[in-house]
Amino acid sequence: MKKNLIMNALILILLVAAAVCGFFYFQDHQAAQEEIKEFTELRQTYTKVTDAPVCESSDPTEATIETGLPRVENDFESLLLINPDTVGWIMIPDTVISYPVVQTTNNTKYLDLSYGGYQTKAGTLFINKDNDLETLDSNTIIYGHNMGAGRYDMFSTLLSYKNEEFLQKHQNIRFDTIYRLHGWWEIFAIIELNISNTDFNYQQIHFDDEVEFMEWIIKAISLSIHETDVDVSSDSHILTLSTCDRSKFGRNGRLIVLAVRSFNN
Repeated sequence: MKKNLIMNALILILLVAAAVCGFFYFQDHQAAQEEIKEFTELRQTYTKVTDAPVCESSDPTEATIETGLPRVENDFESLLLINPDTVGWIMIPDTVISYPVVQTTNNTKYLDLSYGGYQTKAGTLFINKDNDLETLDSNTIIYGHNMGAGRYDMFSTLLSYKNEEFLQKHQNIRFDTIYRLHGWWEIFAIIELNISNTDFNYQQIHFDDEVEFMEWIIKAISLSIHETDVDVSSDSHILTLSTCDRSKFGRNGRLIVLAVRSFNN
């Protein structure tokens, strides 16, 4: 009798534990769907992608060129009405990455705040508070969450760049701001970084001169897990994408994707 009581109690505890776990799993799943839905609706409403090669230029006074990449148009005027912190849009063709980008006076506000202003695990992609988007610094940094196993939204997809074949098929990034259409950027380095290592500061925005900037570029290329034939010069502008990656360095791990603004824009 006593054994039966103990067994029944254990079964009851296991059932309760399973029910609690199921409840929280359901809550997390529902929250994830809401997060994905918000950005899907923004993408469908405020961006237009023409999936055909077109001639385009970021400067109407310059000669246009055949890019072989889709044309991307963003309704920044409407997006600013939804969120006045809006400063740009980032898109990587054939991935889920197509999001508005915000900037504020700190690098914490949008870690857990949605584009629409409610608390969320996904947060919103945001640019380093010290970046000047009107003049465009040598290095512009965008942060986004890696949402973990089973999710590819936000910057989770960046981890796919560990695969060289993925890089070859997704080497171009579209990044424009409310101040200017910068057009396409080309990825030249993928870095698995331990942020406790002070040898390379991927968040460096300003450089004393061209020599210091090129030393930074050379260091980035030397740390890259893949080689590319993308040219980077002393007058280049760099776009740096940053997300967490605990697979190699634990909590200090970051995956860094660096791209250079195309001179053909």
